[in-house]
Amino acid sequence: MTASSEPLRREDAFSFGCHAGLSCFTLCCRDVNILLSPYDVILLKLRLGLSSTDFLERHTKTLLAPKTALPAVQLKMDEKRDRCCPFVGSAGCTVYADRPWSCRMYPLDAVGDGDEYRIIVDPSHCHGLGAPARIKLADWFRDQGLEQYTLPNRKFAEITGDDKLTAWRTGHPQGFRIFHLACYDLDRFRDLVFREGLYDIIRVNDITMEALRSDDLALLAFSYAWLRALPQAG
Repeated sequence: MTASSEPLRREDAFSFGCHAGLSCFTLCCRDVNILLSPYDVILLKLRLGLSSTDFLERHTKTLLAPKTALPAVQLKMDEKRDRCCPFVGSAGCTVYADRPWSCRMYPLDAVGDGDEYRIIVDPSHCHGLGAPARIKLADWFRDQGLEQYTLPNRKFAEITGDDKLTAWRTGHPQGFRIFHLACYDLDRFRDLVFREGLYDIIRVNDITMEALRSDDLALLAFSYAWLRALPQAG
């Protein structure tokens, strides 16, 4: 099976197994572009014991999509170690339980709306594709902890695909920075929520003041509601 193989569905099976005995072990973690979702940032900054601001400054760079003014947060590679992921050591990933979605998906990627998947690497580069055992995609997704990403990824896709918000973001001189703040720099956004009394302006069902103070996922849901209200606010 190669990188140009037919799309796979969740009921299909494929051969894959990654372990330290492979000669290609961790090579897939070098010189790669890993884009982080807001949920990725939450997991990683909590794992590292950093604020979102510190995590973003130390470990990411932000790219701009010119047509949509949409920020794309990319993990910085370690230039001193042949552009290796900063969280990879000789024994493998040091943040494995909290690794990003794209790392969990490897060697697959979603096709179209995400109902189908395709192998994105050739077996000559990823020897794990030669594993004798086959596993159904649904079982593999469960093993990789991908199910926890379903709702956060859907919510983020909805907010990035909001046409009214896109029009506001491209027309506002600070649209790019505001969107980045509310989606990714949640600890700094939390300060804004309480300093400016945003909770009194935007109310979201079942999200309490206490949740906004302590629960990053609740705060992220609140930030999405606040962002959606911006086009109406002018």
